[in-house]
Amino acid sequence: GMTRSSPDLGVGRTYAGESLSERTARRRQQFLDAGLEVFGTSGYRTATVRQLCRQAGLTDRYFYESFASTEDLLVAVYEREFDHLQHVVLAALMGEAAQQDPTAPIEVALNALFEMASEPRVARVCWLEVLGVSARVDGVYTRTIERFAALVVAFARQRFDAVDVDEAESRMLGIALIGAVSQPVTHWLLGGYREDRATMVAATSRVFRGVIDGLRQEAA
Repeated sequence: GMTRSSPDLGVGRTYAGESLSERTARRRQQFLDAGLEVFGTSGYRTATVRQLCRQAGLTDRYFYESFASTEDLLVAVYEREFDHLQHVVLAALMGEAAQQDPTAPIEVALNALFEMASEPRVARVCWLEVLGVSARVDGVYTRTIERFAALVVAFARQRFDAVDVDEAESRMLGIALIGAVSQPVTHWLLGGYREDRATMVAATSRVFRGVIDGLRQEAA
C-alpha cells in the first residue's frame, strides 16, 4: 500500500485562493447538494454514484474522497438537513415571541418546522428516504429522533410546571410528539401539499397543547 508519510502535504498550497482543505470541503458541499437533489426527487434506491457526480459536476474520484458509498452520502445529507431543522426549531423556541406566552413557542416552532418541510426534497429525504435502508441508517434515524425528542422534553420541563413523568415514559412521550409531527409531514408530502401550512400548524399544535394541559391538570 501507499504510505502517507506527510499528512499535511499540500495543505499550505493554495489554488485559486483556496487551500486543499477548503477545496475538499467545497466539493463535499457540492455532493451534499447533489444528494439532496437526487435523493429528494428520484429517490435514494435508484441513485448511482455516476448520477450524483453528474449532478455535482464532479468526477467519481472526488465522490470517494468524501464518501465511501451512496449510503454514506444519504446519512450525511440527512444529518445536515436535520441539524438545520433542529437549529431552526431551537431558534424559534428561544425567540422573542416565545418569552411572552408559554404556549407561543409551540406555534412558532411548528411553523418553522412545516416551513422547512414545505420544501419537498427536504421532506422526502428526512421523512421517507432514510427509512428501511439498512440497520446502520435505521440507527442514525433512531438516534436523531431520540435526540430531538429529548430536546422537546427538556424544553417542556423547563417551561411548564407539570406532573413528574418517569424517565422511560417521558422519553416515549417525546417520541410520540415527534410522531404527531412526522406523520402529518409525510401525509402532506405524499398528498402533494393540499393543505395550507396554517392548517398543519393548527392541527399539530393542538396535540402539543393537549398533552401539556393534561400534564398540568394532573400536577394541580
